Amino acid sequence: MNRKGQALIEFVLILPVLILILFIIFDFGNIFYSKYELQNQSMEIVRLIKDNKTIEDITDIYSKIDIEINNYKDDYKKITLTKELDLITPLLDNILDDPYLIEVERIIPNV
Repeated sequence: MNRKGQALIEFVLILPVLILILFIIFDFGNIFYSKYELQNQSMEIVRLIKDNKTIEDITDIYSKIDIEINNYKDDYKKITLTKELDLITPLLDNILDDPYLIEVERIIPNV
């Protein structure tokens, strides 16, 4: 029996699964990092709103994300940031939407 041939066949059968797992790890890491980045940007946007910047100025600074500012209840504003993220893992779009939408909300008192 040729053990080297058997090991090569097993490796070739397992390799696509390992590559798929690596792509999935990369995609989920990218999702978590993008959400973290969006949360930091939301704190910056809150600071800009408190400095009386207009929504046009803010959207010029953060052009790659969608920014919505709405009234929330009586004395509050709700800031919603949305960003699209393209997935690179094949077949992951059957589980998650592609592009995957990342959304962060902040509620702040009216200024």
